[in-house]
Amino acid sequence: MHLEFQQYIEKEKLFSPTDKIILAVSGGVDSMVMMELFRQLNLDFVVAHCNFRLRGHESDADEIFMRDYCGENAIELFVNHFDTLEYAKLEGISIEMAARELRYNWFNELIESLQYDLLATAHHQDDLVETMLINLSRGTGIRGLSGIQPKTGKIIRPLLFANRIQIMNFASSAQISFREDSSNEELVYQRNLIRHKIIPLFEEINPAFRKNLNRTASILRETESIYQQKIEEEIDRIIVDNNDSYKISIDLLSESKSKNTVLFELLHPKGFNNDQVREIIQSLDGEAGKTFFSKTHRLVKDRKFLLLTRIEETSANRFYIEEDCLSIENPISLSFEHFEKKLDFRFSTSRQIAEFDADLLKFPLIIKKWDQGEYFQPLGMEGFKKISDFFVDEKISIPQKENTWILYSGSKVVWIIGKRMDNRFKITENTQKVFRIIYNQ
Repeated sequence: MHLEFQQYIEKEKLFSPTDKIILAVSGGVDSMVMMELFRQLNLDFVVAHCNFRLRGHESDADEIFMRDYCGENAIELFVNHFDTLEYAKLEGISIEMAARELRYNWFNELIESLQYDLLATAHHQDDLVETMLINLSRGTGIRGLSGIQPKTGKIIRPLLFANRIQIMNFASSAQISFREDSSNEELVYQRNLIRHKIIPLFEEINPAFRKNLNRTASILRETESIYQQKIEEEIDRIIVDNNDSYKISIDLLSESKSKNTVLFELLHPKGFNNDQVREIIQSLDGEAGKTFFSKTHRLVKDRKFLLLTRIEETSANRFYIEEDCLSIENPISLSFEHFEKKLDFRFSTSRQIAEFDADLLKFPLIIKKWDQGEYFQPLGMEGFKKISDFFVDEKISIPQKENTWILYSGSKVVWIIGKRMDNRFKITENTQKVFRIIYNQ
């Protein structure tokens, strides 16, 4: 395996012998094998270990194992602790996604602070198969179907030449210590469900399923390079690049036989999704002025061009309100009151004042700008409505949209500040405590 490892690095041009590399090591068999192979080649590396605090004593035992192993072998180790459950709750995302975001954010910080060249992860062929199936289930383009790439930016994956059986056999023959992760057997995680249930069903149909899918991924990677070259030619043909903005010719885009694909490849890196791209295509023959948003960009349909511009970074900021906070001045001026609901309580009719059932709120509350595709339940309605549709119905202009702040409890909208409250947090006859917010506009 040592020789195959070296040959794969050379074949894929993953790094040079002088590169300094951070290894992401969990303590599991895959990453421990990767670290051992780096040691055998006498490469310049340090180790980064994440404690996500998801498995109690097991997570702490993994950290202790890594500290002992690296200490005994004179390997420099960096450890970070994460409150993964809290982060997932605040961001309104899955635990898997939260762990991914947390670790890669930290890895990027480490690369920059240590001035290292690359980060190596221990993904292998079985991970590639699982990723292809996950992407297929979500709906993806050719890039997603080609699975995990050997190198993406500063991230390298030097074990993609090997499968799990080869890795286990090498660990056994080289007597490599490692930790078992009990969560790998839990079917609640999407990847584990695919690993333990779906792939075995495919292997009943064809025992060579994993091998064939890896071969397909290799073919698709070559196909993608050809595809990408053609896409770039089409993009160059239809856009006029003005620094941080684009003018996309509607006439030239409409002439393209692959306009949906070309526009998706152009806009997806800017945060737009498939549904938005379809809406934009449908708007090409419509009136000027229709606007579409991603988290980072705004696209306006003009008479002859689609105008794509970056949204100011300040609009992506988020601000937290603790339960004992009395007022804030940034990003907007708000005052807060807590009090018991009395029999003579009367709702305020002012749009500048919002009153909620305090027991339904989860602190800290969050204030940030709205995201495209978000829904809320307007006060007095049983159904949900897109925030973007609410803005249209209220005839709110583009500058007003960009200056509108939203209050959230976890991932749920509480109040489109100064405009409409959410029905899920309203005061009822059962309410005992009231949380009042005054918008000092």
